Amino acid sequence: MSDDTAFLRTLYIEEQGSTLRIENERFRVTHARESEELELIELPSIKVGQIVIFGACMITPAAMRHCLIQNIPILLLSQQGKYYCRIESTDDVNIALERLQFERSTDEKFLFVCAQNFVRAKLHNSGVLLKRHAETKPLNEPLHQAIARMHQLEEALERAESVDAVRGYEGEGAALYFSVFEELFEPGTFTFKLRVRRPPTDPVNAMLSFGYSLLFNNLFSMARLHRLHPYVGFLHADKPQHPALISDLIEEFRTLIDGMVIGIINKQLIGLHEFTIARHDDGTPKGCYLNDESRKIYLREFENLMHRETTHTATGYQVSYRRCLDLQVGQFALYLKGEKPYTPYTRR
Repeated sequence: MSDDTAFLRTLYIEEQGSTLRIENERFRVTHARESEELELIELPSIKVGQIVIFGACMITPAAMRHCLIQNIPILLLSQQGKYYCRIESTDDVNIALERLQFERSTDEKFLFVCAQNFVRAKLHNSGVLLKRHAETKPLNEPLHQAIARMHQLEEALERAESVDAVRGYEGEGAALYFSVFEELFEPGTFTFKLRVRRPPTDPVNAMLSFGYSLLFNNLFSMARLHRLHPYVGFLHADKPQHPALISDLIEEFRTLIDGMVIGIINKQLIGLHEFTIARHDDGTPKGCYLNDESRKIYLREFENLMHRETTHTATGYQVSYRRCLDLQVGQFALYLKGEKPYTPYTRR
């Protein structure tokens, strides 16, 4: 992935009934309203790295063909943000690298070191986020106890002797972290009791799941650009329709979304009333999702986050978070080929 590619924009198409077109190498998103066609956005296609389409929006055959030729992936999501599929070219494949990735995935020693690296970063970054918020809550005993226990898990991880043991520490760390997650919110805002994934059952879970999905798809695109096979992982077990490698790589970066969600809540950018409860035919709830207006706010915050700067651990470069994701995926590709050691991304 080139340096420029990491800075390309994600084009989000949310307005229901809108159409994506390509004209003179420029993307145009239009919407027919009554007797006129309104232009919602126009930008050069060369500035777009991926396209995310929500719900009942359309893309012309010419625009789709352009995306396939230019290797611009198209992600199709429901109006609520549920992932459906990706449309992308499959011509650009590095068979030698994929064969090596498959071979490495059966190497127990390599598997163990990879898993330990991913979980080491996840535990460390979770502890850093908790510590930052604990500085303003000196009397919050559950929070300080969780921080102490997270540090113990980090130390225990270094003594682990199997991938299963590593996975056990990862699971315990995640449960511990989310047990005090609500302590990081300003009083009287949102409540959070349990991490629920598919489907999310409350506003906080809805925001976490949506953010992880956006981050996941950014990493997926970068893995493809670095010619890695997204479905062959090292920490997460391989299973049908599960991009296990992306699930591995995202562990180092999950707290970016967590911190963003905490910021949205504490700054009151999105309120409790700005969510939609989806229901089954019999009226029972089947999920909680951001509504159209709150999703716009959320996407704006996510893009702001992706453009914020951080220090990339392995290189020491000051880069945007999106560029940091790219550097980390590229570093893993080099590690896979035996060219460089792998240094997980850790927050300070």
